[in-house]
Amino acid sequence: MNLNMNTVYKNLRFALPLVIVIFLLGTIGCEKDNNDDFKADFSFEYVTDNLLSFTNLSEGEYYWMMWDFGNGIYDTTDDKKKTYDIYYGEAGDYPVSLKVMNYTGSTQTATRTVSIETSNLIISFTAEIDPESPNYVMLTNTSQGMVDSFTWVYLDKEVENEMEHLAYFPFAGSYEVELVATKDGVDFSEKQTVTITEDDPNYDPNLVWADEFDYTGLPDSDKWNMETGGDGWGNNELQYYTNNEANAMVENGRLTITALEEEFGGREYTSARITTQNKFDFKYGKIEARIKLPYGQGLWPAFWMLGKDISSVGWPDCGEIDIMEMVGGDGGDNTCHCTLHWDNNGEHASYGKSYTLPSGILADDFHIFTVEWDSQEIRGYIDGTQYYTADLTPQELSEFHQNFFIILNMAVGGDWPGPPNANTTFPQTMEVDYVRVYNLD
Repeated sequence: MNLNMNTVYKNLRFALPLVIVIFLLGTIGCEKDNNDDFKADFSFEYVTDNLLSFTNLSEGEYYWMMWDFGNGIYDTTDDKKKTYDIYYGEAGDYPVSLKVMNYTGSTQTATRTVSIETSNLIISFTAEIDPESPNYVMLTNTSQGMVDSFTWVYLDKEVENEMEHLAYFPFAGSYEVELVATKDGVDFSEKQTVTITEDDPNYDPNLVWADEFDYTGLPDSDKWNMETGGDGWGNNELQYYTNNEANAMVENGRLTITALEEEFGGREYTSARITTQNKFDFKYGKIEARIKLPYGQGLWPAFWMLGKDISSVGWPDCGEIDIMEMVGGDGGDNTCHCTLHWDNNGEHASYGKSYTLPSGILADDFHIFTVEWDSQEIRGYIDGTQYYTADLTPQELSEFHQNFFIILNMAVGGDWPGPPNANTTFPQTMEVDYVRVYNLD
């Protein structure tokens, strides 16, 4: 085929500009898609000097929005019509941003600065009576604005810095509850009246301290310390005490202390030990707990007390009251011990007695372990049966006329029980239904 080169050149001269135009149009179209045809925008208006209302004004194709109101409040939503009333309690400038995203993952952000001229606090709370337990009222702090601290005040109690607090009113009547918030040394408060319709039939006026374990999580840190470590605890024990929920967990109205066979902190077992040291202690009274014990060789659960002054005088000079100990294994799973330890002229002295169930073992069911303690003697009980009495009038027993704190723990191994053997199964649990302390009549 013969080509006329002049004709080819002429055709190309007209075709090339057309190709370039088509290419540019395609490029512009792609560029438009990549830039994403949407825009982030919002407005706000002052409802009061410290309360602002925010509205989304974003345009185009987008599906996701993230708000940052500059005062620690955030929200992520796909509701384009959602509006927000945001309270700013402190004077100052707050950077507010709204980020929007489309279906390809591209984002656009709008920012504004909100200026607050005056500081203003709103002190408020709700008080909800438990319909199933009408002597309990859940107090919830709903205040707005920043404060240094706050305190619930009711009856003769003052409870600090609990956003939610379960208040107890044993008798029918109307009671004033006050929430006091403190900022820069100035107090602000709100008061409400709660009405209790009936007396609590289970109220005991002699009850001075208790943990009913009616919450979920680790033991209440306002009442209990979780001691940790694996140094043998003076008895060549084999466990490492942790502060993990796997070893001490409160749920369904019970505290469960669990001993596990696991390597931790250089030890082959873990468990838990909790105390009320420096949080609650008492002298004379009645203390009891309802407990379901573990079983097996090497298990050593205990419910006991040490003298408040142990940090300064050491053991046994501080005194020790063992309300319940069990030494697991054959012949031990059905027996509990009540014992005193003290210092007698520089020597360790002790006196204890034991009680053996007529049938079964202590792991079969819950049992109530009790000590009654006055200036004359200490008496030990299981399920109301007294099996121990110690005379406290001799001068050498002066340790037992001071304040003591409470301990719950489950040791593994140690000088008394010896180590677990091939018949010991894990995990093992010590379940505690409640711990209560009463004044004696």
